Amino acid sequence: MKKLNSPIINSLLNDIDPLDQEKTDAKMELAAKIGRAMEAKKWKKKDLLKAVGKDNPSIITKWLSGTHNFTVETLIDLEKVLDIRLIDREINKSTLVEYRITISSETADSEPFSYINDILNSTKIGRSKKLSDLQVN
Repeated sequence: MKKLNSPIINSLLNDIDPLDQEKTDAKMELAAKIGRAMEAKKWKKKDLLKAVGKDNPSIITKWLSGTHNFTVETLIDLEKVLDIRLIDREINKSTLVEYRITISSETADSEPFSYINDILNSTKIGRSKKLSDLQVN
């Protein structure tokens, strides 16, 4: 494939907002996935139209254009009829936040760690943890 090297095109490409480009890329990827799934099922546009219960054929053309702004409901409908995944529903459980709190008692006769619950209750992480769940080093 021949690569175009035009100052005008380069200028236009440099003016594209990265967030807008990311949105456009995502829409095109969705359209491509839908198109590949249709090919795998040997479906034509009318087959997809019937499967999703729509009556206006132009909507399928819009979906496959790579410019359509899908609703979540439409994406889920398409997932069901095409038997594919378009939305990632996995929750990233690998993100771990570790807090380290150093507490010292100012007087020998005070109860150690008596105020840790106050500290924990004032933080988001503390609201979901019990004192017994914490490790003390």
